[in-house]
Amino acid sequence: MKSYSTVFFGVVFAFTGLGISNLQAQESVIAPSVLHIHQSQTTAPPTTSVPTFLATYHVLDGAKSPANVLSLQGTLSLKNDSPNFSQVLWILVYWQGECPTHDIDLKKIAGFLWSDITKNPSHSDSSFPVNLVFPRSLPATGCIGLYYGGGTVFAGNATMTADLDITYQPANSVNPNKVVNVGGGEYCFGADWGCQNATVIDEEAFALPTTLPAGHLLQIYGNISDSSFDGTTNFGPIPTGASWGTVNDFYLLPGGCGIFAENLNSQGVSNPAPLSTLQSWLPKDALHLVSVPQVDRIPAGGSGEAALQNKIDTIFSVPVKVNAGDCMVEIFGRSGNGATDNETQVLALMAP
Repeated sequence: MKSYSTVFFGVVFAFTGLGISNLQAQESVIAPSVLHIHQSQTTAPPTTSVPTFLATYHVLDGAKSPANVLSLQGTLSLKNDSPNFSQVLWILVYWQGECPTHDIDLKKIAGFLWSDITKNPSHSDSSFPVNLVFPRSLPATGCIGLYYGGGTVFAGNATMTADLDITYQPANSVNPNKVVNVGGGEYCFGADWGCQNATVIDEEAFALPTTLPAGHLLQIYGNISDSSFDGTTNFGPIPTGASWGTVNDFYLLPGGCGIFAENLNSQGVSNPAPLSTLQSWLPKDALHLVSVPQVDRIPAGGSGEAALQNKIDTIFSVPVKVNAGDCMVEIFGRSGNGATDNETQVLALMAP
């Protein structure tokens, strides 16, 4: 089926916390179609803002047509033309009722479909695969947007490219599923500035709590990008020694977020605490949902400059019952030394 796109340039100052979807379409027996998305931009370091872009695609009858998203495949790439750290945030969204002519701030969206974060600390062309098949369809419409933004911070150009295929089908009834943003956190280790929060104490970690609606948890998906910096004086030092690594764990806490919600600053961002302390706060009935440990083993005489990136795609064959007010907590930890930028972009697919 034919589609068309429009690209806008703008500025968004905060990448996370943009919300959750409302309800749309239900499963359909109509044969699926594929929306191909290809976007590429080269950016130079910003002076006062982050360069961001929004490409909108219209299929079916646009935002008036409910649709079911079945899968997402493709590749993301981030090419640096110099040895300077860069990063890019990628988000797929949809609108309901009317396709906006310009919504670079994503204030009118009906919901999220997917998000990933990619980082590159070196003079190289880094690629990251996207391969998601949803156990139940995501609610959407025929008006879909790819938001992306970022690049280098201080010097050098970066080229960001997305080549994605969305498999979808029209829907003739309401899809009761929800997509919930449960992991949009960025924390810096070995540094006293940057990210949403930072710590210079190697033993400290962060915990991001999210209050969930009632339903059944079907899938947790997205990605993790934990990266060193580039070794310049603009950032902290590259990790040294035999290895450095990260801890990324997701837990379901029945009854609420408890002390994790009390450990947030005035901006709603986690304060640092020893990793052992955060783990001790987990109640005995906490359910460990996902664990993604990452490690960079540094060869003798080699460099600890690296981006540790992994897909998160956990499907629960037996859906996990969630009561309204239950809490999902993600714990970010780091082993080793040096300075790193640790980030997740993770969504949860839920059924009633």
